[in-house]
Amino acid sequence: MKKLVTILILGVIAINAQFITPGTGVTWNMDSLVARSGGLITGSFPNYTVATVCSVSVGDRLIIPQGSVVTFSTTGNGFVILGAVEVNGAPGDSVYFKGTTENPQGVYEGFYFRDTGADTTSVIKYAVFVHGYYPVRCLNSSPRVYNSRFYKCRRPIYMSSNSSPVIKYNYISEAYEYGIYGTTGSSPVIEYNELYNNNSQNTSPKNQITFGTQNNNSPRIRYNKVHGGSYNRTGGISISTLLSGSSSSSEIAFNEIYNNSYGIALAGAEITCYVHDNLIYNNNINPDPLTTGSGISISGNGTNRPIVSRNKIYGNLWGITVYNGSAIAAGPTPSLGNITNADTSDNGYNKIYGNLQTGVPYDLFNNCTNDIYAQNNDWAVYDSAAIELHITHKVDDPARGWVFFNPFLDSSIVPVELESFTAQSVEGGVKLNWTTASELNNSGFVVERKGSKEQDWTNAGFVAGKGTTTSKNEYSFIDKPGKEGTYAYRLRQIDFDGTTSVSMMIFAEFTGLVLSHDLGQNYPNPFNPETVIRYTVGGNEPARVALRIYDALGAEVATLVEGIQEPGNYDVKFNSKTAGLSLSSGVYFYEININATTITKKFVINK
Repeated sequence: MKKLVTILILGVIAINAQFITPGTGVTWNMDSLVARSGGLITGSFPNYTVATVCSVSVGDRLIIPQGSVVTFSTTGNGFVILGAVEVNGAPGDSVYFKGTTENPQGVYEGFYFRDTGADTTSVIKYAVFVHGYYPVRCLNSSPRVYNSRFYKCRRPIYMSSNSSPVIKYNYISEAYEYGIYGTTGSSPVIEYNELYNNNSQNTSPKNQITFGTQNNNSPRIRYNKVHGGSYNRTGGISISTLLSGSSSSSEIAFNEIYNNSYGIALAGAEITCYVHDNLIYNNNINPDPLTTGSGISISGNGTNRPIVSRNKIYGNLWGITVYNGSAIAAGPTPSLGNITNADTSDNGYNKIYGNLQTGVPYDLFNNCTNDIYAQNNDWAVYDSAAIELHITHKVDDPARGWVFFNPFLDSSIVPVELESFTAQSVEGGVKLNWTTASELNNSGFVVERKGSKEQDWTNAGFVAGKGTTTSKNEYSFIDKPGKEGTYAYRLRQIDFDGTTSVSMMIFAEFTGLVLSHDLGQNYPNPFNPETVIRYTVGGNEPARVALRIYDALGAEVATLVEGIQEPGNYDVKFNSKTAGLSLSSGVYFYEININATTITKKFVINK
């Protein structure tokens, strides 16, 4: 008995070759597990071997630091998290998890989060998982998974039973089955991830992101890049509610979905998803149009009623298909654009074009007996007779319902036709490039930026447009975020009359700051009464910084910054009114001193 008590005090509970922490509120690390597991976990930093199922009990916490390499010796080994875990990798210094063999069907279990009240404090960040069966598995649990890579795992992220994890900034590729899978009431946040070329098994249509088919599964799937190429049975994003009692009110938005067997599939009943602002193109890698190839596939009964708006859908075998089985029958009732009701979220604004089979357009295919509203969309042809050739409905078979597509949008009167928009990390910033095919009354573009932890968009700068032109024009802009991280960018195009339109988002990873100091041109310029001045403190050490404003005679008007600052990019607002200054119109100078460096530029106040 005395021996047993000693073992419990030390925290060693080994049952059937498992190690279970005692649940006494202790924070564990890999070295303490090595010391207390009786040889089931071995090694020293950075290399550890796990030859067991290690359970972290309720009240306990496991911390695995950056640079650790964890090897699971046999299939079935892993961590069961009833308490909490922190996998604390860092950029360029990940935590690495692997097995002793390489098999995409999975050679270890990874992390199994189970029914824990502390799960929302659990985080896996900057980790790499290779050849895991369930690297991250959630049962009634909601951990956070950030900035991690999953390569050749069987089911990289799997959730069930009311799990709602937060999954952001991960890269998931070459999974044997699904990239991300959720069922039985799972409603996670899935944002800013890239999923590439999953379902290497390729024996059945398993998808990059899949939810269904039991209970209410309503994920928020936004800002992701979902693309394939090698496996022609891999779909993009699917929501399934085929079993009785299941439903979904998911949001699928701002994603780029391409080179899959299809883009988005909504199948079943009681679906009220909001599908908007997605770029869905070239989902045609499976050449069989009878089974696949839709940009958006909507199937099931009349309670499948998603709103589909502001998407750009082109280059697929089908644009949007609406059906209930292979025969013409009553089916889903999506709103693809309905300006007859008070709801403005379903006002259309989709651009659907170039979805072809042997040269024949199938931009919208209604295989149901019920009518469908698809008003206020752009079909890339601009008269009713031409649009009829792009739509399949009652005109083609009297058994089908109508598609109400009038009125339609005419992009020939849209101010700017944006042909391309890209971003790349460069020294000290992010370079944006975009091209317009034509412009009408274009005043210019406001460049907007949003960081991974920011809720609102930031005005990063302005680039003047070319007014009205039918020629191609190329633009560029270099943004200087204040710190490393992943950033979203979009363009807000402004007409001369003040009308605006917003582009699709793109993403860039800002990887580092410059070594030299810099002072940017203020924006706007001229201004009244407020402008923004941007500058860079370069190098690797803090510097003494002073930013001052002078009038045309050299008299100091205001000091905006004076003190020690860390290296980085900075924005400073100058508002003459709130500063209590009565400044006349004219030219002024702003000067920055960073240690021994002095840079001077001018701006204009225009009252």
